[in-house]
Amino acid sequence: MDTKPAPPAPKPSSTVMVVRPLDTADENAGFELFMVRRHSKSRFMPDRYVFPGGRLEENDASPAALARLHGFEPDGETPLFRDLPGEGAHAAAVPLTRAQEAGLYLAAFRELFEEAGLLLALDQTTGQAPDFQQDEAQAARIIAARHEMQAGKLDFITMLEQEKLLLDFNGLIYFSHWITPVSEPYRFDARFFLAQAPLDQLAESDYVETTDGVWITPQSALERLAANDFEMAYPTILHVEWLRQHRSIAAAWAAARLKTVVAAMPNMQEGEHGPTFELGEGVINRW
Repeated sequence: MDTKPAPPAPKPSSTVMVVRPLDTADENAGFELFMVRRHSKSRFMPDRYVFPGGRLEENDASPAALARLHGFEPDGETPLFRDLPGEGAHAAAVPLTRAQEAGLYLAAFRELFEEAGLLLALDQTTGQAPDFQQDEAQAARIIAARHEMQAGKLDFITMLEQEKLLLDFNGLIYFSHWITPVSEPYRFDARFFLAQAPLDQLAESDYVETTDGVWITPQSALERLAANDFEMAYPTILHVEWLRQHRSIAAAWAAARLKTVVAAMPNMQEGEHGPTFELGEGVINRW
C-alpha cells in the first residue's frame, strides 16, 4: 500500500519584475531592475535575491479591491492571462475565477508596495499618477501607511480608499506562469508581471520578509551570480537572462506583450552539489 503523502497544493501568487531606465535621456542606455534579498530565516528560498511578490490573499479578489483596478472590466471577455491551454504544466495550475485572476493583479500591486515601497497608482479624480515630490504631505502619509500595513494595522484597500487612489491595471504586463515542482515542501502557482517604476518614488526593502533591496542591471546580476555573490533561484535566473536580451524598456515591453506563455514547472534532479532544475524541450524556449 502506497502511504506517500500527496504533494502540497501550490498557492496562487504574484511576482513583479519592476524596472527603471539607467538614463531618462537615452532609452538605449539600458535599464535596471529592483530585487530584494529574502530573509535568512525564510522557509522559502532564504538568502536568495528575488523579485517582489507574494501569495494571493482573500481580500485581493473582493469587490472593494477590484473596484480599485483602473482599466479592469469585471464583466469583460478578454482573458486576463494568455497561457496556451493544454501545454506545459497547464493541468497543474490552480483553477481560478475571473475575480481571483484579477486579484492576482491586485496582489502584484500590493506586494510591490509592501516589499519595495513602490505604488503604481492613479488619482481617482484626474486619472493621472500622483506627484509625491510635489505633494509631500501625501508622500508622508503613504510611507506611514506602508509601516502600518507591515504592523497589521491597516489594509491596502483601505489605504487606497483613504488616499483616493486607483491602481493602474494596464501598467502591469502579464509575463509568465511558473509552478513549483511537486517535490518542494512549499509550492506556489506564480504569475509574473512586468512593470516600470515611477521615477519620483524610492524603492526600499521592507526589512521584514527581506533584508536588502538593490537596483541592478540584468548583466550585473548574472555576473555576480557567476561569482557566487548574488544567489538566485532557477526561474529568477531565466527571467533575468530574458531581460538582458533587450537594450531598452520599450524593447522589453514590446517583446513581453508578444511572447508566448506556457505554464512552466521545472524538473528537479539531485546533483552532487544539491538539487538542479531544468525545463523540458517543449517549454524551455516558450515559457
